[in-house]
Amino acid sequence: MTDVLPPGNIRPVGTVIKTVKVPRALAARLARVAKTLGCSESELIREGIERVAREDEGLDMRSLLGADLGVGQGPRDLSNNRQRMSGYGRTRHR
Repeated sequence: MTDVLPPGNIRPVGTVIKTVKVPRALAARLARVAKTLGCSESELIREGIERVAREDEGLDMRSLLGADLGVGQGPRDLSNNRQRMSGYGRTRHR
Protein backbone atom coordinates (compact mmCIF):
# COMPACT_ATOMS: atom_id res chain seq x y z
CA MET A 1 0.00 0.00 0.00
CA THR A 2 2.95 2.34 0.51
CA ASP A 3 3.64 2.32 -3.23
CA VAL A 4 0.13 3.72 -3.92
CA LEU A 5 -0.21 6.32 -1.16
CA PRO A 6 2.62 8.42 0.24
CA PRO A 7 3.57 7.65 3.87
CA GLY A 8 1.41 9.47 6.40
CA ASN A 9 -1.46 9.75 3.94
CA ILE A 10 -3.20 6.48 4.86
CA ARG A 11 -6.60 6.95 6.50
CA PRO A 12 -6.98 5.18 9.83
CA VAL A 13 -10.01 2.94 10.32
CA GLY A 14 -13.06 4.93 11.41
CA THR A 15 -12.12 8.09 9.53
CA VAL A 16 -14.92 10.25 8.16
CA ILE A 17 -14.27 12.20 4.98
CA LYS A 18 -15.51 15.81 4.93
CA THR A 19 -15.38 18.30 2.08
CA VAL A 20 -14.24 21.81 3.01
CA LYS A 21 -14.66 24.85 0.79
CA VAL A 22 -12.05 27.57 1.31
CA PRO A 23 -11.25 30.78 -0.57
CA ARG A 24 -8.40 30.55 -3.09
CA ALA A 25 -6.10 32.72 -0.99
CA LEU A 26 -6.59 30.49 2.07
CA ALA A 27 -6.04 27.37 -0.04
CA ALA A 28 -2.76 28.83 -1.30
CA ARG A 29 -1.66 29.64 2.27
CA LEU A 30 -2.62 26.14 3.39
CA ALA A 31 -0.56 24.56 0.60
CA ARG A 32 2.40 26.84 1.33
CA VAL A 33 2.38 26.11 5.09
CA ALA A 34 1.96 22.35 4.53
CA LYS A 35 4.95 22.33 2.17
CA THR A 36 7.05 24.40 4.59
CA LEU A 37 6.23 22.11 7.53
CA GLY A 38 6.52 18.94 5.45
CA CYS A 39 3.04 17.67 6.22
CA SER A 40 -0.21 17.22 4.32
CA GLU A 41 -2.92 19.84 4.06
CA SER A 42 -5.29 17.37 5.70
CA GLU A 43 -3.02 17.16 8.75
CA LEU A 44 -3.08 20.95 9.10
CA ILE A 45 -6.87 21.04 8.77
CA ARG A 46 -7.26 18.28 11.40
CA GLU A 47 -4.90 20.14 13.75
CA GLY A 48 -6.91 23.32 13.33
CA ILE A 49 -10.19 21.54 14.04
CA GLU A 50 -8.68 19.89 17.12
CA ARG A 51 -7.50 23.27 18.45
CA VAL A 52 -10.93 24.83 18.01
CA ALA A 53 -12.65 21.80 19.54
CA ARG A 54 -10.32 21.90 22.58
CA GLU A 55 -11.04 25.57 23.19
CA ASP A 56 -14.82 25.12 22.86
CA GLU A 57 -15.75 23.00 25.84
CA GLY A 58 -19.42 23.89 25.55
CA LEU A 59 -21.72 24.63 28.44
CA ASP A 60 -21.46 22.71 31.68
CA MET A 61 -25.12 22.29 32.57
CA ARG A 62 -24.30 20.79 35.97
CA SER A 63 -22.49 23.94 37.07
CA LEU A 64 -25.16 26.21 35.56
CA LEU A 65 -28.07 24.42 37.24
CA GLY A 66 -26.19 23.52 40.41
CA ALA A 67 -28.45 22.53 43.27
CA ASP A 68 -31.57 22.75 41.10
CA LEU A 69 -30.51 19.82 38.94
CA GLY A 70 -33.19 17.13 39.07
CA VAL A 71 -35.40 19.08 41.46
CA GLY A 72 -38.97 19.62 40.42
CA GLN A 73 -42.46 19.65 41.79
CA GLY A 74 -45.63 18.41 40.24
CA PRO A 75 -47.34 15.18 39.38
CA ARG A 76 -44.99 12.29 38.72
CA ASP A 77 -47.15 10.82 35.97
CA LEU A 78 -47.41 13.98 33.89
CA SER A 79 -45.95 12.48 30.71
CA ASN A 80 -47.61 9.08 30.73
CA ASN A 81 -51.06 9.69 32.22
CA ARG A 82 -53.51 9.98 29.32
CA GLN A 83 -55.93 12.09 31.35
CA ARG A 84 -53.24 14.69 32.04
CA MET A 85 -52.23 14.73 28.36
CA SER A 86 -55.72 15.33 26.98
CA GLY A 87 -55.74 18.32 24.65
CA TYR A 88 -51.99 18.32 24.01
CA GLY A 89 -50.78 17.72 20.48
CA ARG A 90 -53.95 18.91 18.82
CA THR A 91 -54.01 21.92 16.55
CA ARG A 92 -55.54 25.07 17.92
CA HIS A 93 -58.26 26.91 16.10
CA ARG A 94 -57.40 30.59 16.06
